[in-house]
Amino acid sequence: MNWTDCTDDGCQIHLGEKQGSVWNPQFTRRSRKPSVAHDHDWRQEMEANRGEDWAPQQPRRRKARRAHLEITSWEHCFNYNCHEHRWDKVDAGYYPRQVGEKGELFRNDRREHKKRRAVRTRVWGEGSEKTMEAMEEQVSDLRSQLDRAAQIIVAKDNDLERIDKEKEKLQQAYNRCKQRMRHIWSMLWKEGV
Repeated sequence: MNWTDCTDDGCQIHLGEKQGSVWNPQFTRRSRKPSVAHDHDWRQEMEANRGEDWAPQQPRRRKARRAHLEITSWEHCFNYNCHEHRWDKVDAGYYPRQVGEKGELFRNDRREHKKRRAVRTRVWGEGSEKTMEAMEEQVSDLRSQLDRAAQIIVAKDNDLERIDKEKEKLQQAYNRCKQRMRHIWSMLWKEGV
């Protein structure tokens, strides 16, 4: 069972994941039966008013969940694997904890933290050829990070284009289905069924 399906607040197996996400799954306020009954009532009302295109009251839609970034700041996000707040934590150089000291970064994040630090410019006469080599290495690291970011942006852009095409296809299918339903309802109404 996934921790998002576990509604027991005292469950020791999923406790760490629930604390890290700052959200505990709960039973819905309504059980499934009333919502099914509501759909059944809506269907009966639609059948009773056959001359109309649609029943006057459609079933309620659920509210969209707020994004994790809107709910929690990175200082209060205790999940080590949180992708939304990862770079804020890496820039700060630690993982926040609920109790106690600051959590140490994992090895890969420590490496990224070192890479993301600003390059300090040297004062005249300070440094040598080794520092120039170090600066060139940092510049090459920055260029590789920019290349990775550009590749990610291109991939995300391609994903968005694909999703837009799929949305258009679904919208066309929906409109065709809606027209067919209206035609069927008008035929049934004319026949007096």
